[in-house]
Amino acid sequence: MKLYLGSRDYRPEGFLCVDVDPKFQPDILADVADLRSIASGTVEEVCASHVLEHIAWPRAFLALSEWTRVLRVGGRLRVAVPDMAALATMIAEGRNVWGAAGIVFGVGRLDNALEAHQYGYTRAMLIQMLQTLGYGDFDWWKHDLPDASNGWLLDDDGRRIALSLDIQADKKGPPLVPPKALYEALAANRLRPFDQVVMEILAESPAESINWDLPDNPLLTQRMHMALIEARMRVLHLEQQMARTAA
Repeated sequence: MKLYLGSRDYRPEGFLCVDVDPKFQPDILADVADLRSIASGTVEEVCASHVLEHIAWPRAFLALSEWTRVLRVGGRLRVAVPDMAALATMIAEGRNVWGAAGIVFGVGRLDNALEAHQYGYTRAMLIQMLQTLGYGDFDWWKHDLPDASNGWLLDDDGRRIALSLDIQADKKGPPLVPPKALYEALAANRLRPFDQVVMEILAESPAESINWDLPDNPLLTQRMHMALIEARMRVLHLEQQMARTAA
């Protein structure tokens, strides 16, 4: 089974279409952040083209974790979002700032509130979240469907600027930390950097409960180990200070 999320009026061959709006008559009527009707590990591929940015942070992470849950190990996720790094550069350099700002915020919201953009991502942000969820084998992807994954924007000189950040990855194993706990921590402080929240959860978790086998990035695994050791040493130092104060 393959899922095409947020399908609207697209009907890609070989995919079951998922959408929250009944007027599009999707194969599966559901919020893409809540796929409870689909059993865990039963999906071969999930394609989410310009869907994630329409979900408020950190509920968007919850959506990513749901897509991960339904994928089988070895299954593939294809996700596309507006490239915030490219758009921010265009705005900072004064190149088609009206068009770039319109893409950032989603000007389609004037006709449909669901078309509003709720958050933005860079390549590094996406990969960081996906690695934490157990993905590896990252690559760029492209298909021939007439959706926003093939999108581009003209700059002031008439040059085409690719505005879609298209990343594919394969599910290699379980998440580094429990996604629900991570979501709740992110929701408690929505401006905290993602990696800092992950480190805090690691520091509070028993070592045997952590999946240290992060795919494709041994340096990240090493960094996680060192950060965990540092966090636990700080906790020990605070406990010792409190004990001395109490004495």
